[in-house]
Amino acid sequence: MPMIPRTASPTRRLRSAALALTATAAVIGGLLAAPAAASAAPAPDGMTSQTAAASCWEIKQLNPAAPSGVYWLVTPALVAPQQFYCDQETEGGGWVLIARGRDGWKPQYQGLRTPAAIRNTPSGTGAFAVAQLPSRTVDALLDNRRVDSLTDGIRIRRARDAAGTAWQEVRFKYQSRDRWVWTFGAEHRVASYTFDGLTGSGGQTNSFGGDNAFRRVDTNAPQAQAYVGGLAYGASVTGTNSASTYLYSSTNGGGNARPFAQMMLRPRLMTADLAYPAIQDAGTTAIERTPLPESEAITTTWGVQGLANGRDSELSTEVQAFAQVGNTVFVGGNFRYVQRTEAGADRVEQRYLAAFDVDTGEFKPGFRPVLNEQVKALAALPDGRLAVGGAFTQVNGQARSPFVILDPATGATSTGWQLDVQHRNTGGVASVRGMSIEGDWLYLSGAFTHWVRPNGQAASAWNGGRVNVRTGVPDGSWNPLLNGTSVGVEAAKAGDRAYFSGYFKQSGQVFTPSGTAIQTTAGAPVVQPVWLPQFSKPGADYAGNIWQLGVAEAGGKVWLGGSEHSLFGYERQGFQRQTGFITKAGGDFQAVEASRDGGLVFGGCHCGDWVYSNAYTWDGVGTGWTQADKISLFGAWDTASGTYAQDFAPLMQARRGFGVWALFQDSRGTLWAGGDLSRSVRAGEANQWSGGFARFRARDTQAPTRPGSPAITASGAGATLSWGASSDDRAVTGYEVLRNDRVIGTTTARSFQVAEAVPSDRFFVRAVDAGQNRSASTTKLQLSAPDPEPEPDPEAVTLIETGSSWHWRFDSAAWPAGWNAAGFDASAWPEAPAVLGWGGAVGTDLTVGAPTPRPLSAQFVRTVQVEDAAELSGAKVTVRADDGVVVYVNGQEIGRRNLPAGTLTQNSYASAAPSFASAAANTAVFEIPAGVLVDGANTIAASTHLNYRSTPSVSFDLALTATRG
Repeated sequence: MPMIPRTASPTRRLRSAALALTATAAVIGGLLAAPAAASAAPAPDGMTSQTAAASCWEIKQLNPAAPSGVYWLVTPALVAPQQFYCDQETEGGGWVLIARGRDGWKPQYQGLRTPAAIRNTPSGTGAFAVAQLPSRTVDALLDNRRVDSLTDGIRIRRARDAAGTAWQEVRFKYQSRDRWVWTFGAEHRVASYTFDGLTGSGGQTNSFGGDNAFRRVDTNAPQAQAYVGGLAYGASVTGTNSASTYLYSSTNGGGNARPFAQMMLRPRLMTADLAYPAIQDAGTTAIERTPLPESEAITTTWGVQGLANGRDSELSTEVQAFAQVGNTVFVGGNFRYVQRTEAGADRVEQRYLAAFDVDTGEFKPGFRPVLNEQVKALAALPDGRLAVGGAFTQVNGQARSPFVILDPATGATSTGWQLDVQHRNTGGVASVRGMSIEGDWLYLSGAFTHWVRPNGQAASAWNGGRVNVRTGVPDGSWNPLLNGTSVGVEAAKAGDRAYFSGYFKQSGQVFTPSGTAIQTTAGAPVVQPVWLPQFSKPGADYAGNIWQLGVAEAGGKVWLGGSEHSLFGYERQGFQRQTGFITKAGGDFQAVEASRDGGLVFGGCHCGDWVYSNAYTWDGVGTGWTQADKISLFGAWDTASGTYAQDFAPLMQARRGFGVWALFQDSRGTLWAGGDLSRSVRAGEANQWSGGFARFRARDTQAPTRPGSPAITASGAGATLSWGASSDDRAVTGYEVLRNDRVIGTTTARSFQVAEAVPSDRFFVRAVDAGQNRSASTTKLQLSAPDPEPEPDPEAVTLIETGSSWHWRFDSAAWPAGWNAAGFDASAWPEAPAVLGWGGAVGTDLTVGAPTPRPLSAQFVRTVQVEDAAELSGAKVTVRADDGVVVYVNGQEIGRRNLPAGTLTQNSYASAAPSFASAAANTAVFEIPAGVLVDGANTIAASTHLNYRSTPSVSFDLALTATRG
């Protein structure tokens, strides 16, 4: 096997001890002191990534003859150079194109289609399909300056005739707008406007102008235009539905024609005026995104459909509750069928409650409870059983109250403790609407008056109460005495209180309209000071629509959502209202759920247009609101700042518009959203059927590893940089090269040619993944340095890369003697590159020619040469566990996953069966103890084991990394 290349020569290694103190001092000095002044960079003409300009305006100022076209731009907020189309002719040039298209302009924050479509096809019939830059990219083009500070405002260039031979110029400025949004229909205030030089003021972005003809911009999407938006003219300007017309109307001859239009901005930024953060010689630290779900839904595998009880209303939607036990997520509601597709493929009748795999979303047909009415609440008990609440009166053929505990594997009624929930008022019908577990207590909300144990012992619990989760004994000393049905319930993680929301107005004798906080001490006293929720449209004496349906505590706030489109946040101590959100063109909030880490709160509603920040009244949101963002049936809020998380922008449709009634984040971080959902959008802007619920994967928040072995050499007037590969938990998509204080280029290769470089230039390299997480960079690279042979900084070393070749065996015979020991000769075994296995994207399929019955394990051996092993630290193995795996280094076991303890053999079974994708996404990491790796040849051996012979997938791939120095 080839030796791993080294940077330092043997002679220089002899100097390492003597230079250690000097090197340490140099690093500390580099961290504390600002670097020397950088050399002058090449002129920012925008012609290459290395000469990217701050704006189209700067390019035109430096070169008045610059023509319109595609140029490279970069600002500190853009981070890396990107290409954009610049109009360098109109009014002196300097305009950057941020969107273009005819009909179909969208309000979502993430934009539409790709930046490449905008810059490469800025005009013509090929540009009719609308493309819009992501809002965050538009903000970055302004270097995050306020939108209302643009000297030239927003420019619209749109066709004035059907042939596209006549054009109109429109300018408008916002009255107040800090960041960019595409929500023109949300009525942002317009300060001033011009149409072909004719000026005016006032109006809103949904419709403004001086007449009802060509001097108007109407961004509404009315029914007459098939709800398709555009930068339309007034109602008296008509269009046709011809595919080639520049004036489009969904109905031939219909008014408010949608013209082909371009939208441009002219930020007057100059490179010399921008403040890039200085980079110390030690390089940049890793940059990782904050936790948030992806906006694109996971591809639907199964869904639910049909209304099991025949009722079609907001309180009878298909999905109303989620819970997880082990690797199973349970979905409850009012559905009749479980099926793979909208057309009913593989349809199974499974009413009200069904089970799905947490990783794959696959239906689990072994869980088959039988209920006679809908499920509204689910909870996983600490002992592994499933608690179910709702409106049912029979379970598995037996009469039951609307609360039951089921076996999570089969759906059979559990033999452990049970509880009878009763409503003893005349005409009262018992129901359970919510559950929350904290400590030893299960808190329940709903409509009931008493809880009864199987022995007949009863406890009063008026529309709320708690039961010991371990014994099943109701707490008769804790009765909130709510005078109406409670819906939401949240037990605080601090264990000191529980919150209820619903249709009540009193807790005992205390006035607590629609929301209350109850201490967990005996007697269930109301928390002091008393929380008096505020409402977006209260009637006299709280007689209006003030019900509240969802409550959660997170980020030091209590979040309450409900009637008249409101979601308000209150401080935990004192209950002062701190933040407010109204979905003006939408509906009530129905589900409020905190994320597992408490950093986010998710809110579901029957809303489909705008969510207004710092808004507190409905149906008019007033003028004090600060943001208007798109919301599609549910959204996320940052609990620390109390702001709307606009980066999470899923696109959903609901069958009847009832929206999202249940939200749940599983143990993998995946968000499940349920209601009467029917459609979602997955990656690539692809529409899909989502029956009742949709899933959203947690976005990648882990940065790649630092690139290793960086080097620089002179190359003509420039320099050539090279480096070693980085690794990532998902995939490295490229590398960014930085000069002095900014990125000058990106590449998927592991080398980069700098066109111009001088000795004082300092270069760095870092890795980027698909989620835009950035690794820590290399330390500085310079063409000249005080010491021609400086001692290298600690560097990442990859001893075995993923995809490497391995000797392997897949046989039922006993393991060969010493097969995992140092020096074992596996040359007689076949050799092939990883991934090895079956059931997914493998490089080598082990089932080809395999014996029957299928062997229960496969072995893999590779020899790696190591130089100066004593200088390595942090050595670790990253390996897939599919189904189970054990890894040895020079005969010493360093770790196992999904395998039983004790001695392993060829026929040992794995204890779990993760999917191919799950194993790839959740690799096992085993640290190699110091001294196990030796100079020269080292034997790395592994054995994968099946959970059962017909397991659908087995995969093996392994990487071995360390740090040298």
